[in-house]
Amino acid sequence: MDAIDIIYRLRRLGKNQAQIARELGVSGGVVNNVIHDRITAHAVASYIARLIGCTVAEIWPNRYIFKARGTVAKQCIAQMSHDKGETL
Repeated sequence: MDAIDIIYRLRRLGKNQAQIARELGVSGGVVNNVIHDRITAHAVASYIARLIGCTVAEIWPNRYIFKARGTVAKQCIAQMSHDKGETL
């Protein structure tokens, strides 16, 4: 789905980017950039997807793929290794 389709569906629901930004407490630029697939803001993308009745993966199929990173990811990997009896 491209940005024009997303904007069209939102307008049919009586929503615009400024309203979504206010509802989520983010700037209009963030909403616009998510719609145009320039940035990843998963909370914004999820909200938009719910509004138009799709999943995030249906709208942006290559954008939102789980990527383990950071401290939480390291903890998960360590726990999985521990559960398997491996040492890091």
